Amino acid sequence: MDGELDGMRRWLVPLSLAASFAANDGEELATMAVSNRRALEALPIGGRLRDRALRVDQRHVDAAIAMMGALCAAAVYDGIRSRGRGWLYQDFQWAFGLHGIGHIAASLATRGYTTGVATSPTVVLPQLWCAVRALRRAGVPRTARPLRAAALVGGWLALSHAIGAVASAAGRRRA
Repeated sequence: MDGELDGMRRWLVPLSLAASFAANDGEELATMAVSNRRALEALPIGGRLRDRALRVDQRHVDAAIAMMGALCAAAVYDGIRSRGRGWLYQDFQWAFGLHGIGHIAASLATRGYTTGVATSPTVVLPQLWCAVRALRRAGVPRTARPLRAAALVGGWLALSHAIGAVASAAGRRRA
């Protein structure tokens, strides 16, 4: 397979990832700080992890989502530039798409709403399916590598939350 996205698909398929990110992370932006406590209370976790998670406030969420948005923007650019063939685009597309399953699993585990669950089955997973289908139909070689994608996106997520924690602590000190 040596195809590539052409015509309007060169733009539409990668930009659909940006739209999916905007919908899902927009939901998280609006609900994460508020819904976090109830979700954590429903899970059997304790100790430092729970204490840190309970300190997530809106400043933390804002900074972390902005950081993830930067990675998404780079991935979308890579998708447009490479006509869907870029490894960054494909890795992020797969990792972001499949993270929707995590939102659904979290809601099942807590037996209630968790941030991101409304847009996961309605936007995130359908967008992944459509993008994969478009890439396959265009004959684009699959450059995504699950371990690399998990390391890249997971590492960036950890960095994003570290920056979020710093932004939150700085905000508390100013207040």
